[in-house]
Amino acid sequence: MKFLFDCDDTLYDLSWPFKMCLKEFQLPVPQEQIDSFYACYRAHGDAIFSKIQNNQITVDQSGAYRILKACEEYDIPFSEEDAVLFQQCYKHYQQKISMNPVFHAYFSSTESECGILTNGEDMHQRNKLSTLQVFSYIPANHIFTSGQIGVSKPDIRAFQYVMRALDEKPSDWVYIGDNYINDMEGAKKAGLHTIHFNRHHQKEGPCSDHVVYTEEELISLLRKLEGREKNGQILSEA
Repeated sequence: MKFLFDCDDTLYDLSWPFKMCLKEFQLPVPQEQIDSFYACYRAHGDAIFSKIQNNQITVDQSGAYRILKACEEYDIPFSEEDAVLFQQCYKHYQQKISMNPVFHAYFSSTESECGILTNGEDMHQRNKLSTLQVFSYIPANHIFTSGQIGVSKPDIRAFQYVMRALDEKPSDWVYIGDNYINDMEGAKKAGLHTIHFNRHHQKEGPCSDHVVYTEEELISLLRKLEGREKNGQILSEA
């Protein structure tokens, strides 16, 4: 089998550093609103992602902006200085992210070919992948970031770039990601098979060949697909 993975919210829970910062800053967000507040925070970041991609702003500027705008939306007093400190806190916890042990067990034992395609500034994403110990399992020439290749998901050119670089056919690969639009729609349009790891139970749709909700479900599915391949079943039958 050939599996191409997203990074953020796929190989680790992207909300963990954010939630740790919420505790440290003691922001008055009710427990039942934390997920929606986080979604608001992410949405403001996504809205200016292209500016990072085009080197118009830095990752840190984007991070400060998104917490500031989220607090504005929730009527939480928060200064620009607070936003800068929040981003510093976020970076601190980002250096402590880790993959679930089931990922380590899978990557250390699988015979499948694996790669990474992730959106984000090149060194920023590679630093995260290094913290996650991904380079222990996946060769550097199988790891691609949108900052490196100059185009981001869901643009099919991102997936096409990876396939050309690996000299592979899209139909032989399965893309695994958390975001339906960026990952599932983008990969499917580019001709890859898809697994939607919908960790936070967000939007779903017909571009997903499979949907899973936990790391354990994902690894179980990957093993199942590997077993079917060994038994001679083609991907489209899986």
